[in-house]
Amino acid sequence: MKLIVATHNQHKIREISQILPDFEIIADDPEGVEENAPDFAGNALIKVRAIAAKHAGAWCLADDSGLEVEALGGAPGVRSARYAGEPANTPNNNALLMKNMAGVANRRANFTCAVALVDPAGVEHVAVGKCFGRIAEQPSGSAGFGYDPLFIPDGHDKSFADLTADEKNAISHRGRALEKAREILQSSGQSSNRLLSWLRFFRVVNLPTLPGDVMVGAAAILATSPKFESQAFVSTAYAAIAAMMVYLYGLADNDIVGAATDKGRPIPDGEISLAAARFARGLCWGAVLILGAVGNLPPFWWVATLVLFACIAVYNRTKSCLLMGLCRGLNVLCGAMAVCNDVAGGLGESRFTGRPLWLAAAVALLWTLYIAGVTKYSEGEELSPSKKKTVGMLIGALIYLQLGALVSFTLQCPALRAFLIVGACLLVLLRFMKYIMPKVSAS
Repeated sequence: MKLIVATHNQHKIREISQILPDFEIIADDPEGVEENAPDFAGNALIKVRAIAAKHAGAWCLADDSGLEVEALGGAPGVRSARYAGEPANTPNNNALLMKNMAGVANRRANFTCAVALVDPAGVEHVAVGKCFGRIAEQPSGSAGFGYDPLFIPDGHDKSFADLTADEKNAISHRGRALEKAREILQSSGQSSNRLLSWLRFFRVVNLPTLPGDVMVGAAAILATSPKFESQAFVSTAYAAIAAMMVYLYGLADNDIVGAATDKGRPIPDGEISLAAARFARGLCWGAVLILGAVGNLPPFWWVATLVLFACIAVYNRTKSCLLMGLCRGLNVLCGAMAVCNDVAGGLGESRFTGRPLWLAAAVALLWTLYIAGVTKYSEGEELSPSKKKTVGMLIGALIYLQLGALVSFTLQCPALRAFLIVGACLLVLLRFMKYIMPKVSAS
């Protein structure tokens, strides 16, 4: 798991990496941030908030630590790094401390470290660790950094700078604070990161764009039909939910097929196992069958849906841009087919005119060409963050096409205003999901 750490101090990065070897430590210097809090926890929070603002949806960590000497009233304290003045200078700090402690009998002191964390949901956590000891009469040792040559921890007769890294980390203030931080990362992080992995796996930010396809297809049939039953709305609802399940099935199948070659996806990154992905794909497939049966959707819908499944399977193995577009166009036709038995003179009866079906087919063709173009443009997006962002915007723009079509159909048939209201709500939901889940890719 990646952990963004607010520091430019290479000694600190090495120490954190040693204490938290299971995490990928990525340093981000919170340059320009003024550490003006009265305590270590406050300064750590100032720094972690600064980097969390740049890394929304990631685990971020910052620490602030210092030496507190009892005889000096807790000094250097939060000014430990700049005890001798600006700029920070370790030899000068140590020399000033030795000068101020000359002839002082009470040499009790402690190191304190406060670790502040911001989890992917933006929740803040603080962990504090302390190590008690005394100030040495003379500096000793060449390891460590800062005041390490001057501090002898309780139970030892050597300074921090004389101890090995493992010995120091086992008892140090930073080691103790980071162990508490590890517990927070593991307890809070496992569930939230697992959820984030599945959200990324299914690209759920795109889900609000799926029901609109089905509603447009259904509206094309209903708006130009002389009469339709209220059951048409129920059929559309079942078909819309089924369309989302088909979409999730397709994404699961796509990642399973590309598990060995795709980079930056949950399966190759080890976040989701192949077995779990296959099980999820099976659940989506089963959900489509159940929705079609419970919703009593007509045979024409089953045919269109089976063709859609076939197109998804072929696309995932060929990456044909046209096939990807066709998958989206078939969503529109699935909506049209879902309501064909709910209009006066269904598709199987001579009274049904071909005009509504041709209208739905025309919309499906437009959708096919649009998504095929977006898919073609998206080639190589994994190498370009700006292109990846643009692709997400283009996919999201489909919902505006859906709203435009629904407005047109509602003008022909005011009874379809329920579709238009739902479409507007889906647009709001899409924007909300993109805002609260910035780490969930749209492509």
